[in-house]
Amino acid sequence: MSRNQNLLSELLCFKRCRISVPTVSEQLFEKLCSFRGVEYVRIPEGQSKTADYEVSLGCTKLIIEVKQLDPSAADKQLEKKWGHKDSPVVIAPSDRVQRILADAYPQVRALSNGAKPTMVVIYNNSGEWNWIDSFTISKAMFGLFGFRIGPNDKGTIVVAGQGYMGKRKVTKESFRALSVVAAMKNSGLDEPHLDAYHNPFATVPIRPDILSLLATAQFVHPNPHKRGVVGWEPKAIKT
Repeated sequence: MSRNQNLLSELLCFKRCRISVPTVSEQLFEKLCSFRGVEYVRIPEGQSKTADYEVSLGCTKLIIEVKQLDPSAADKQLEKKWGHKDSPVVIAPSDRVQRILADAYPQVRALSNGAKPTMVVIYNNSGEWNWIDSFTISKAMFGLFGFRIGPNDKGTIVVAGQGYMGKRKVTKESFRALSVVAAMKNSGLDEPHLDAYHNPFATVPIRPDILSLLATAQFVHPNPHKRGVVGWEPKAIKT
């Protein structure tokens, strides 16, 4: 092989296995790891999409994809009208978060190999009117929350049930290679904040005491799709 062919081969390899410039959310995640003293390895990009990081939590290797909610056209209009601090509008962007999960899932599943726990970390980079909180994450994972009404034996219309209904993403049959969804928040010069929401159906779960090396707070909804009356709010996990 000639010298020029060698150079071309090396260039093609570099393009296939490049490491891109970190996004705002990736920089923040690396800052979080540094604050917490957690070792991480950034995974090079290949010909197909892969997860962003492998993190070492003791003996546990955790596969992580970091995503961010960037400004939409509507967000830019709100920023133009109200600015970041003064907007009276509050939005739970569950549909957008659900699309992020759909995009990230194949990336973490590919590297999990059914053996390593996985986590999708989401950062709000789209304005303070977008709240990525417990309700937003729960709705993105488990679907639309609503009430079933009907007549009782006296003919009075009453609430017959409540719970997660349509547009479910995380179930007993789907997204089981996803162990955790986390919302990351920037606290300025201080340590970034990570709220972690466990998938109760995960094939490879991660123990809360292990994840506490990285997460500030942890939650789980033990049975979001049971029949009858189901509350929307996940339960806090004490570690």
